[in-house]
Amino acid sequence: MNWSKPLGVAAAGLALCGCATSAGNAGAKPSAPVTAHSAVPTAGTANAPATTSHKPQLILNGQLDARPGQLVSILLDGVSRAGGHDAVTAESHAFGRPVRLRWDKGDNAYEALVPLAMTDRPGWYPLSVAVADRTVATDRIQVVPSVRPSFTVGVNWRVTRPGEPVTLRFDDLYPGERGTDFTVRSTALPGPVRLAHDNVIDYYDPRAFSATPALKPGLGDGAYAFELYGPHGNRIAEKRLKVRAARPGDPDYLGKPDGPDFYDPRKEYPGQDHHTIKVRAGDQVGIVWRDAYPDPGEESRLIATSPAFTHAVHLGRDTSKGADGDDPRYFGTAGLRTGLEPGRYPVTVVSHHGRVTRTAYVIVTAVRK
Repeated sequence: MNWSKPLGVAAAGLALCGCATSAGNAGAKPSAPVTAHSAVPTAGTANAPATTSHKPQLILNGQLDARPGQLVSILLDGVSRAGGHDAVTAESHAFGRPVRLRWDKGDNAYEALVPLAMTDRPGWYPLSVAVADRTVATDRIQVVPSVRPSFTVGVNWRVTRPGEPVTLRFDDLYPGERGTDFTVRSTALPGPVRLAHDNVIDYYDPRAFSATPALKPGLGDGAYAFELYGPHGNRIAEKRLKVRAARPGDPDYLGKPDGPDFYDPRKEYPGQDHHTIKVRAGDQVGIVWRDAYPDPGEESRLIATSPAFTHAVHLGRDTSKGADGDDPRYFGTAGLRTGLEPGRYPVTVVSHHGRVTRTAYVIVTAVRK
């Protein structure tokens, strides 16, 4: 597995603290996705350049199941900048040339991000890292065959709902491919969509381009063509996507909603909400909506309205850690109008394309002073 950089950095920390094991047998068994190899026990190790309190640790990411042209991250920890003298190098036939590692102040380590040669053949390539020409760590890189350019649209295990976001992705990490201007056109989209490289999701694949637009909300049922065009306007590929609105009997036709509920954003957060809440005019109130089977086509358009609010409130998806394992949760913060009379004011959420309407009440107690 080749991880994104944030995951790789986290795993590297586990490896250095001893929470993850490194590869054992360097022969038949492939090394782990993230490796932390200690100093090589050579005769010159005792005379190796001065390091910090622990032995040099080699951390690789992107080195397994790697295609030619893919990036490999190299990090050497345990060697101070004074000890390295900025003379830290990595060598492997997979790179086609020696690579100099640079000092990174943030990670307090020597690092490099290196592309594999496009001419690499499948196989395992030894890698060695040296400090002042003395080898301090070794590992291996697994290169797999190049894959022809591929264009994907959405997912193929279910139909897509009108208005639902869909992922468009083009991967042309292949010898001879050039250009970065790729556009997708479809009558199912509001307009042409340009694909861009995502340096988080596709950190190790420099020639992956993607976008996640939303389909038109009023699409009729059917299969829609998505055409990919290249830098010169030439059509490269076409894919079809099945779109069908929810029907009676589908879990997301009416969903399984709960709410709206409320919380005080000054001292509470979603998950500490209540069915009712007392607030003062001019204050703020948090709104929470849960749905075990949300309509995929309206997640970005869910709103809460009330005559007590200064304006309608968009309820955004809660992607925080606190929502893990819970029903999908949406929340937002509303401002209450000043000058409200004490009393009960309805808060309404309409979902599933108008098929579900639920109302709860906020109790306004007094004007804020």
